[in-house]
Amino acid sequence: MASIHKDPRGKSPFWYCYFTNPDGTRSCKSTKLKDRSSALEFCMGLERASNLGMSGNLTEIRAKQLISEIVERAGGEPLDFRSFKEFANDWLENKKGRNSTGTLVRYKGVIEGFITFLGEKKADQSIASIIPKDVQTFINSEIKAGKSETTADLVLKTLRSCFNGARRQGLITHNPAEAIEAFNAEKQERDCFTSAQVKKLLKVAKAEKPEWVTMIYFGYYTGARLGDCATMRWSNVDFVAKTIRFAPKKSGKSKVLIVPMMPELENHLLTLPSSDKADDYLCPTLACKGTGGNRGLSESFNRLVRKTDIVVETGEKAKGKGRQFKKLGFHSLRHTNVSELANADVAPEVRQSITGHKDERVHERYTHIETAKKRKALENLPQVGGE
Repeated sequence: MASIHKDPRGKSPFWYCYFTNPDGTRSCKSTKLKDRSSALEFCMGLERASNLGMSGNLTEIRAKQLISEIVERAGGEPLDFRSFKEFANDWLENKKGRNSTGTLVRYKGVIEGFITFLGEKKADQSIASIIPKDVQTFINSEIKAGKSETTADLVLKTLRSCFNGARRQGLITHNPAEAIEAFNAEKQERDCFTSAQVKKLLKVAKAEKPEWVTMIYFGYYTGARLGDCATMRWSNVDFVAKTIRFAPKKSGKSKVLIVPMMPELENHLLTLPSSDKADDYLCPTLACKGTGGNRGLSESFNRLVRKTDIVVETGEKAKGKGRQFKKLGFHSLRHTNVSELANADVAPEVRQSITGHKDERVHERYTHIETAKKRKALENLPQVGGE
């Protein structure tokens, strides 16, 4: 029978709990409580756990329940023993409305992949049971499956963010993903389309799929991303102010870009069948498609490119789940927009205002200065050799 007693030496203000261990031995533990009734509740909880242990019925789940009950009956708040699966799903839910659809899809893919890797039993255990080795082995499996080091770094970054959320809530004391070293792989750089290549793309698009003409014009003249171009509506077009106004999906709805509408883009939009509904899409058949996959918008654009004589350089051949990097894709139109403006001496802050880039370092990666432009700049250096 469990019982509580004060220190007969009077050296401690706390009550002590005397109870029998599952192996039959007696233990004396300080309850760290000064209130007698709270200390007694605590002690009785220890005895219940010990009795379950003796009978072989003390499961992990029941142990967590008992500990939470002990703390609650002793006057504290019930303990949060959420599993990784439970916490991760809550974390994903809280990200909705704060991140773009594309980012949420990427987060969900990483979390679901990690849960599958852990297995149902491990994923349903306390999030505190996840150790660095679990994360490292998962990252290694992604690389083995053919994922690039850049993708593996994004996976690690996502897991770090998720576990940091758990740490801030006090569910864990350390982040197991922070112990894993990132590859810090350099991103493969995209090329730009030349104006002549853009004309070739427009020619093929007019003959094959006219909606892609609208897409290409938007990509070239606004620098908008693929998904944003596909979901442009008539409400985004202001023929009076001659502007295109839209909120990039990547930044959620927190930032609205206003891009001046160039005459060529305006003339093209005026040729499209008008609509009485402002919310109708400019490219209705493309707006309902996703960007990825063999039937997605990205690959559909790649098929247009292959119908021209444009040569597209590729990265190393991918293995397993990996995808082979192509230096020219629809996103290259965004690079083209930035680079053409840079080569025309448009100030960086103006270019960033058009594209919506917040980070100067990111914007710099989109800026491809022509060799002739660099040569002209270098000609300003005084000659220092010979007579």
